[in-house]
Amino acid sequence: MLMTKLYSHLAQVYHEMYQSIFDYKKDFQFYNRLLKKYKCKKILEIGCGSGNLTPLFLKAGYDYVGLDLFKEMIKIAKKVEPKVKFIQGDMRKLNLKENFDAVLITGRSFTYLTTNEDVMNTLKSVHKTLKKNGVLIFDNFNAGDLIEMKKKRFVQEAKYKNKKYKRISEKYPNLQTGWTEDWKATYYVTENGKTKIIKDKSIIRAFTKDEIALFLKLNKFKILKNQKKDFVLFTIAQK
Repeated sequence: MLMTKLYSHLAQVYHEMYQSIFDYKKDFQFYNRLLKKYKCKKILEIGCGSGNLTPLFLKAGYDYVGLDLFKEMIKIAKKVEPKVKFIQGDMRKLNLKENFDAVLITGRSFTYLTTNEDVMNTLKSVHKTLKKNGVLIFDNFNAGDLIEMKKKRFVQEAKYKNKKYKRISEKYPNLQTGWTEDWKATYYVTENGKTKIIKDKSIIRAFTKDEIALFLKLNKFKILKNQKKDFVLFTIAQK
């Protein structure tokens, strides 16, 4: 599993840049509707990152715990919400002492599970972490859309206080362990007239609906809903 440096060495870049790239209020509204529908109160967010969604869950009254693989992310998240329980951990081998009404794997963190073993271990681990009839909500790139996409180069720009960010991403299918792709990114961080250039790379995996359905069935989950928006596939499943 080749993870981007964006979540470790570039954690502060992530935190600042994504404030304007992602619409966290809109993302929260999506999760909030589902959590209310399935009467979930106690939730675990896997891939919580620097805690950008956390204040919204807290304000809505959820009993919230955040988990991320990277200590750099957890450090920033604790500054955002000092009183919240944040855990550094691996979704492939969760070993938590408490169980949850819902587990959310956000920000397409699931796409970094590039092997079948990674996927199976994660779903098995999440299954143990959920209460009876607990709900799993996660998002992925939809393979049919992403692999066939003719556009190979993407440019994103953001501002944070006196800084300007620009990211140029390029993707190249490698198909080594599924619908996997190499992603290369170049970051331009401009502050006080000076620009710093940082290069990064990662491997992500897109999934088809049938693949997700099979993985969930093998791990004793029942699919409640699949929802596709653009090239992202949202899945809601129940223990």
